[in-house]
Formats: sequence, C-alpha cells, structure tokens
Amino acid sequence: MTDFLSNEQLQKLVPLFLDWNTKLNLSAIRDEASVREKHVQDSLLLGDFLNLGDQRLRVLDLGTGGGFPSLPLACVYPNLRFTAVDSVGKKLKAVQSMADELEVKLRTQHGRIEELGQDAQYREQFDLVLARALAPWPVLLEYALPFVRVGGRFVAYQGPGVREDLENFTGLEAKLGGKIVKVHETSLGDSERVFVVIKKVAQTSRKYPRANGVPRKQPLQ
Repeated sequence: MTDFLSNEQLQKLVPLFLDWNTKLNLSAIRDEASVREKHVQDSLLLGDFLNLGDQRLRVLDLGTGGGFPSLPLACVYPNLRFTAVDSVGKKLKAVQSMADELEVKLRTQHGRIEELGQDAQYREQFDLVLARALAPWPVLLEYALPFVRVGGRFVAYQGPGVREDLENFTGLEAKLGGKIVKVHETSLGDSERVFVVIKKVAQTSRKYPRANGVPRKQPLQ
C-alpha cells in the first residue's frame, strides 16, 4: 500500500476532494479519514497485485463519479494515461479540475457508456479498464469489455458478493471476448475487497454494448 506521506499529490487530493464534495455532493463519505480509506486507499489496492510501475498503459475509468479509482492511481503512477468517463457532467468538471491542480495525466469524457462503447475512438482502445461500484455483474461485463483491446485487461473492484455472481454467471465473460485470469481477495479496514481480472482474448461482437438502458433492463445471462 502506498504511503500517503511519501506522495505529495495524494496528500493534496484528500482536502481537494473534500472541498469539491461540499459543493457537488460527489460522495456520501465526508470525513477525511473515511475518504482516505474508503476512496483513496481502496483505489490504490490495484497496485498490490498488478505491476503498473513500468508500463505506459492507456487506462479507462468507467463511471468515475468523484474520480475514483483514477485520481489516486494517476498520482502514484505518472506513466499511465487515464481517461475518466461518467454520464454526469458536473462530476467530471470537478474531476478534471482536481486532475489539473494535481498535475496528473487524466482527461475526462462525458457520455453514456453504451454509446462510447460503440465509438471507434474508444472501442477496444484501452490496455486496462477499471470499474468500481458501477453496475450488477452481467451489466458490468457488457459495459466494460467492449472498451478493452485484445490482450488488455478489465479489473472489476468488487465486494464479497461477486463470488456468487461468478457462480451464477459462469462463462458470461467469454460471450464478450473475455477470460477470467485472476480473482484477488483482500481486505481494507473492516471491508472485504475482491478484484476480478479479466483478460480480453477475442474481439467483442459489435452487437455489444446494446442501446442505452438495455443492458440494465435486459441483463445478459
């Protein structure tokens, strides 16, 4: 786990986020200690099992919300190039402002995931796609895998409930060109965290993601 005291940008991020949170309600978590643990440290758990330090990867943060996990990761891994996507423009303005003030490599993109996933500028263009507390498992797979290049990876930040999802939706990732290569289990404070790593082994069919709203209304089985 990255030491906050050794990274000036991480130290700046927490008060920056707290200030923006009073203006825009980016998160229900409002005290410094909880933001540090439940948002920042949680985001950085990725580095405990993926080697990110010496690679120049294009990284997509789907449904970034208040900028997690991309803002903390951008502070620690300046070699990575982040794009943060969300459907709420106000949140993205805050995220871009924080990124600019912290001087990290992060750009924001406003839009619906279903539409961006069919856009040639984004479809299968990313080495690493991340999503944290975004959608139910079958919806999440349909959202994320179309953005991953063949040979790239999707990492889902999950809680312990994903174990049941993995049993109930066995093989669904293969329908979208993915293969589960690792399930990393850890804890943070009193919370269990489970990271599912899916490698993109084949192109995703052009019919995915389906039109706006369809993945949630009619989840894949």
